[in-house]
Amino acid sequence: MSAKNIYNKILTIFFVIMVIILVGIAGYAIYNAVNAKIVNDESEEFIADFDQEMNVIDSEIISDETSIAEDENTTSTGTSKSSKVASRRLSKTKKSTKKYYSYDICGYIRIPKTGIKYPIIAEYSRNALEKGICLEYGSGPNEPGNTVLAGHNYLNSLFFSKNKNLQKGDKIYITDIYGVTVEYTIYKKYTTKPTDTSYYFRDTNGEPELTLATCSNNGSKRLILYAK
Repeated sequence: MSAKNIYNKILTIFFVIMVIILVGIAGYAIYNAVNAKIVNDESEEFIADFDQEMNVIDSEIISDETSIAEDENTTSTGTSKSSKVASRRLSKTKKSTKKYYSYDICGYIRIPKTGIKYPIIAEYSRNALEKGICLEYGSGPNEPGNTVLAGHNYLNSLFFSKNKNLQKGDKIYITDIYGVTVEYTIYKKYTTKPTDTSYYFRDTNGEPELTLATCSNNGSKRLILYAK
């Protein structure tokens, strides 16, 4: 076999390998995009049903700027966020909602800046993390104390993949299973080791706060966000 034929054969093999690699990359990208659309569509449908069942009203969102006097249903003069939540819940009824991918949920999270809206799964497990945001630690959405929510950081922008774009001052909205929605403001952002759980235990002075946790640097770090 001549040197030219050998060269042509090697070139052909190289070309075939490159085509296979490109097809594989394209297939993986398509799979990720389709999977992300399915998850997001199912999340949107679930939350729409949840809002209807819980009678969630955007104009009733509780924030630091919300005046308790503006709430027609209030029976308390408390001005703290926890007092506002307790007062608003007096006119609500806690309900057991339908399952989400066979999991119990305890509310949902919405982050306008990153465009996400997902149910919060009431258990923390590897399988549950494949389906949504999970309650990792704490008494739950809008309850006094620190509630830690965990979500994967994927290449297809699902879950907490875009948390790296969030900054101090950005808003997070949590709706609980009473149908009460609370606005939280991010006030701290940092990375830490995957084995570090110290962010579980901060003192919130009896007020509801959030911690969002996700992977960073290909799993070698954890990106942590505090919000109150």
